[in-house]
Amino acid sequence: MNMCHNMNVRMNTFGWQVLAVLATAMAACAQPYAYVSNEMGNNITVVNRATNTISATISLSGAGLSGMAITPNGAYLYAAEQSLNSVAVINTSTNSVVATIPVGTGPVQIAITPNGATAYVANEQSNNVSAIDTATNTVAATIPVGTKPVGIAATLDGKGVLVSNLQSSNISVIGTLKNSVHATWTALSGPSGIGLSPQKGIAYVANQYANSVTVYDLATGSITNTITGFCAPNSVAVTPNGSELYVTNGNSSSVAVVSASAAEITATVPVGLLPTSAAVSSDGTPVYVTNAYGYSLSEINTASNAVTFTLVHVGIYPFSVVSYQ
Repeated sequence: MNMCHNMNVRMNTFGWQVLAVLATAMAACAQPYAYVSNEMGNNITVVNRATNTISATISLSGAGLSGMAITPNGAYLYAAEQSLNSVAVINTSTNSVVATIPVGTGPVQIAITPNGATAYVANEQSNNVSAIDTATNTVAATIPVGTKPVGIAATLDGKGVLVSNLQSSNISVIGTLKNSVHATWTALSGPSGIGLSPQKGIAYVANQYANSVTVYDLATGSITNTITGFCAPNSVAVTPNGSELYVTNGNSSSVAVVSASAAEITATVPVGLLPTSAAVSSDGTPVYVTNAYGYSLSEINTASNAVTFTLVHVGIYPFSVVSYQ
């Protein structure tokens, strides 16, 4: 069933997955947080997930805030600043910017390796990826990829980074040992958000123009299945047990719930206008969704697949969300 409705979406700007980086350890006394980048507000909203309230607002100097990633220990948040062609590094204990790193043109998404050593930044306008050494917060390598890279994800073994190239309709596979592209996979039209299964060697790619999600075998790079019925899908979040996917439909103000085993949509959850990213908490209970035109953040209960809370006025044009713990 095709769920597309007619709504204008800037495909070249919002076809991205928020790569959600979920930490595995946190101090017992700390609260779980979600971080929301606001593209037009030049700031990041910090949401206390225990109370679903805004606990802080982090002001940044650059406009066009887009993708973010958090280090595995939760200590630092990396945020892409499109207007400055840079990445801001934020100390999460003080909610302050501690470094600004020049990268390529139009940085849009970030992925951090499981060991926290390297942050990879997809630069949409310069068609390359910046590899940031997180120990020194300097660019260690610049890697050419396809045309208009908009989605990025680091594999769980830390050996590879997948990059979706929206306009060249392919996937660049970067080997982290040499920081070079060692394979290019074919894709359907408009690949954007990427989600990885934590249990299997599987990657899911949202194809924004083809209204589908393709399933890849990480070992071979081959497409093993194609799931249809979406409407301009732009991000994919996978539950910690790998059983379900949550796919944002940019053109229908909804999130599709997909059974990984059946490879089909099992539910559709209405959210706010123009959902742009989704993040699953580490315990798999809530999913958070940014609604760009709705200026809001939706919380979906994965047991009932219903919106249990909407935080309105979370920011101006909320673009991306990442969750810690």
